[in-house]
Amino acid sequence: MRTFLVGVLVGVVLSIATGLGMFLALGSWLATEDPLAKSDAIVAISGDTGARTDTAVRLWKDGWAPVIIFSGAAIDPESVSSAEIMRREAVRQGVPENATFIEPNSTTTEGNATEVAKLMTQRKLGSAILVTSPWHQRRASIEFSRAFEPHAIKLRNYPARDSQWNAVLWWQHEPMRSQTLLELAKLGSVILSSAR
Repeated sequence: MRTFLVGVLVGVVLSIATGLGMFLALGSWLATEDPLAKSDAIVAISGDTGARTDTAVRLWKDGWAPVIIFSGAAIDPESVSSAEIMRREAVRQGVPENATFIEPNSTTTEGNATEVAKLMTQRKLGSAILVTSPWHQRRASIEFSRAFEPHAIKLRNYPARDSQWNAVLWWQHEPMRSQTLLELAKLGSVILSSAR
């Protein structure tokens, strides 16, 4: 009987440790990243306070692609698009305007992917480095892979270098906790829709 109880206790401890390990690895799983390779374009989608733009500009300055595509509609319909605001910031940081394109109409990640795929096909661009927030990278990767596949566009993931994000401790601070939990719900919906 004593051996049985020790076995149960060990099993419970191992289960808790495994669950905790999986929980702590969740942030790294969301922030999927591929090795960098020269590409035709860097794609940065709107939705943060600047880390996506800054990361895209850094990649461009390091020579990973000759152009940056900024994607996203205006938050306020009376204003310029988020893509245009991102482009203006990139130009302010030294990227020539003629090394940028904007896709100013999409309001969702799926829309970003669809519209960017059209733009890239029209411009004969066959590969891209996708930049978005770390917690959003996994879902964006799924949406962009779906949109790019029919056009044979190659995709690489490179999460934005966001000083507010910590892959292990995201759950300890707002707004990262809320954003990540919301993202997990959206990711679950995308995964379920693809399983149908």
